[in-house]
Amino acid sequence: MFKFDFSGDDIDEVEGQQEQHRDELESEDRSADATRGFALKPAMYDIGDLLQNLPSRISYTLVPVNASNGTNEPPIPRREVFDIKVQIMANEDILLPSHDDVSETVAEERDQFIKKELPILLSNTEDLRTELYEGGLKSWEGAADLVEYLADEGIDIGSGLLELGCGSALPSLYLFQKHLRSLKSANSGAPIQTTSFILSDYNYSVLRLMTAPNFLLAYYTTIVLPDTQLLTSQQDLDLDITPALISQFLGFLKANNIVVKFISGCWDSKEFSQLLGYSPVTAEQKKFSLVLASETIYSLSTINTFTSLFLDCITYWGTSSERAEGRVAAKEIYFGVGGTVRQFIELVLKLGGHASTVRRITGRSSGVARVVIRVTKS
Repeated sequence: MFKFDFSGDDIDEVEGQQEQHRDELESEDRSADATRGFALKPAMYDIGDLLQNLPSRISYTLVPVNASNGTNEPPIPRREVFDIKVQIMANEDILLPSHDDVSETVAEERDQFIKKELPILLSNTEDLRTELYEGGLKSWEGAADLVEYLADEGIDIGSGLLELGCGSALPSLYLFQKHLRSLKSANSGAPIQTTSFILSDYNYSVLRLMTAPNFLLAYYTTIVLPDTQLLTSQQDLDLDITPALISQFLGFLKANNIVVKFISGCWDSKEFSQLLGYSPVTAEQKKFSLVLASETIYSLSTINTFTSLFLDCITYWGTSSERAEGRVAAKEIYFGVGGTVRQFIELVLKLGGHASTVRRITGRSSGVARVVIRVTKS
């Protein structure tokens, strides 16, 4: 197990120390093999499934959007982590997928995985543990960088998006709120084109406890609240969760041709791609214009799989007229873990893609620079 520490500012020294950490990382990866089972296989869920069994009230805060181009962007609602921990302690069964049509062997593997995952979710000391919990309850710096970039560039949702390693899904939520505001202000009676939001995180628990509730919160703060009730960033807020609110939210999505789905499990290109190709949505609904990711290239054990899947998604699930584009936010180097932006770009080029740095962030609390990378494929 390890915690990220990015306080060093000497990149050459950091790169020189990487080799000595790789044996430790490989040892962790071997020990993590014992946890492989139900929870690691890709599986798709509808947002209605994941909003079941929420507590009667959830707490959230508002994350400011710090656009440097001067635009006044509404903040993004994000469920509080302490609130999630309270819910877990009250009912550990919420970590289980809603369906139970699995074999006895798979159910046992799933239960063993959850027993190991549970103390990490309740911990205040671990950021992640390889192939068991991948840090989805924490909002990492790269997610904020990506939100700021999307706001500054005025990027729209197009036909939809896929976010890999979403966690709290701040970049997707920013574009979701932007899309909701456009619907709210539209007066045209013309048919609304289908827009898809597909969110992927390694941990089912993160999708159910953090990501899906955040979409409900975004709908509530953007559509339900009167315009006169302005919300201030960083307020501690509560929302009463009622069957009527959830029904209203799901009805709004359906009426406006918005598809929101979630994929848990590992980045196995074949299985993941099959879920996208054979999901219940129609051929048009599964298309998207953007593939997003932040802080997903830190691990040597997954960077190859991630890069291959990322390029596959751009190549095969773009719209009929043009392929999707990708944006990846990351630190230039991940001390003690192994991944680097340089390695990611080299892998993209090796697989026939194109990658270029479109934003570089320096001079903040971390000595390691952070970047946003544009990824395309001819």
